[in-house]
Amino acid sequence: MMGEPGWDWALDRAARSRLTLLVGGVDAGKTSLATFLANGLLARGLRVGVVDADLGQSEIGPPTTVGLGRVTRTLARLGDAEVAGLSFVGSTSPRGHVAATVAATHRMAARAFALGLERVVVDTCGLVDGPLGSILKRRKIERLCPDLVICLERRDECESILARHAGARRPPEVLRLSVGPRARRRSALERRRHREQAVDLYFHGATPRRLAVPGLALRAAGDCAGTMSMNGSDDLGVLVGLDDACGDTLGLGAVRAVDAADGTILVDTPVRDRHVARLRVDDGIFHAVESMR
Repeated sequence: MMGEPGWDWALDRAARSRLTLLVGGVDAGKTSLATFLANGLLARGLRVGVVDADLGQSEIGPPTTVGLGRVTRTLARLGDAEVAGLSFVGSTSPRGHVAATVAATHRMAARAFALGLERVVVDTCGLVDGPLGSILKRRKIERLCPDLVICLERRDECESILARHAGARRPPEVLRLSVGPRARRRSALERRRHREQAVDLYFHGATPRRLAVPGLALRAAGDCAGTMSMNGSDDLGVLVGLDDACGDTLGLGAVRAVDAADGTILVDTPVRDRHVARLRVDDGIFHAVESMR
């Protein structure tokens, strides 16, 4: 993959940085840069991981999750990385899910280092404008403590996020790059279709699975009430996270039925033959499921 001007310089910096965080606006080329860095670091003989924290435009794992990819071969696209971990957030947007998004991103970065990966690149969403964008990215920087932050800017849209780090003597080092001429803005329709196709692909071949709610630990996803529904009809189609005993997400389920009479929830899921110990549900149905226990 050919890089934009300055990308080789960024690769040299990333090679010296244990954790590199990418920030920038919508369609600034962050995912392309993450792929370029992952391939370049792998070519230098390093063990490389990529954390995909773009909830709505996920390449590693389905939408609504933060995914960890292990890079074992040259990537044509970021989604070619081997999925090594998922953390369900419960939304395709960090709005109302800032704390959950930051925590999930930190969890996947920590998982990467626990797996022995030497360099980790974190790709983020394009929300940088306004108070929400500033808070989200600042909290990620504070929680992840990256050695290097690479910012792709069209103008100065990231200054409110990075100003406090300018000239700082301790990490993170900040590297600013201009958005390259090959970066293409996608329409809202294109972005929605990407999400829908990714969800359809993930659930292709899914089968019904009935879970006994009293035997599961429950956790609410998100920072405030609200549901992400696939069809907008009550709780049907709401996505839930199926976690193991350690709280790691095994995969997603789409709610088919909630049976209060026998205390079960029926979900369509590709997760098979693995023990589900925890159910992570959006705040909007948490109390309804909790009442079945």
